[in-house]
Amino acid sequence: MAKVWYNTCVELIDLYRNSDIHKKILLDKHADMINHAYILSSADSILLDAYAGFFAQDICCECVGSPCMTCLPCQKILHGNMVDLSIYPKTEKSLVVEDISNIVVDSYIRPMDSKYKIYILKNFDLCTVQGQNKLLKTLEEPPQNVVFILTCSNEDMVLMTIRSRAKVLHEHALSKKCLSDYLQTHGIVNAETISSISDGNLTTAMALSHNRNVSGIVDDVIGVLMGLNSSRDILKYSSKILSYKKDIGFFLETMVSVLRDIAIVNSAEINFISHKKEIEELSQIYSARMIDKIVKNITSMFNKMDFNCNVTGLIDQMLLDILEVKFLCKK
Repeated sequence: MAKVWYNTCVELIDLYRNSDIHKKILLDKHADMINHAYILSSADSILLDAYAGFFAQDICCECVGSPCMTCLPCQKILHGNMVDLSIYPKTEKSLVVEDISNIVVDSYIRPMDSKYKIYILKNFDLCTVQGQNKLLKTLEEPPQNVVFILTCSNEDMVLMTIRSRAKVLHEHALSKKCLSDYLQTHGIVNAETISSISDGNLTTAMALSHNRNVSGIVDDVIGVLMGLNSSRDILKYSSKILSYKKDIGFFLETMVSVLRDIAIVNSAEINFISHKKEIEELSQIYSARMIDKIVKNITSMFNKMDFNCNVTGLIDQMLLDILEVKFLCKK
């Protein structure tokens, strides 16, 4: 855990210092009003794991500019040596009732080398109702100097009774520029394209960074939208899409992103700046009404793919639907 934290999470400190979560815990700390429980909510699992650790450092840091990363508490947390910090679950599995039972018993033991005893409960939204209820009584009557940090990607999966007894802090997606800059700093190829597709989600971006097809997929999406003009073109473009095999889902997600760029090209900054000329050309072909119909068709196809329908047939039908929309909704 210490090596993972030091080698990976520490690189995210600058992002954390600009985050809403950091700003809000600083306000509580300066007012000497640290809450007994916080829920950190984000759809970005990489940021969420890192921010939970920085959050604990914020609480324990002895310096004004917390987390300073250099004081003794910060260093102990950074290297996994803080006696008063416990992170659950201990394995990759989700929290279980036994974990919660151990946490409840341990929480009544006074902190040893810090003002606070801190528990980071990762992916708390995946914890069973029984497990969450097990923690509820402790949150109703919390021990002194104990802070629970519950992380989740789906706040609605956390019991309302727990949410009402915790301070909920949401972290929004990173800006496209912020994400692109981070990727470029770490030598990620196609950083701008990846950040455009990732919707500000670092976890998604890092997964895409290992995909060599990213740049080619964007080019091919534009090629399909530009070149699909008759039923004779369906076989050609169907074969092209199917050639991506495991990346077909990504291809369709990219198509939706490009279509959204086409819809807003004249009113806002588009995501695919490097393809602005082509997107402007496509905006002369596809109206907002056409784009809305095509996106709905793609969404419907995604749902059918989940049920293991014939992928070739679905791709052919999608291309046919695009042709039909272009014919019926011509500008």
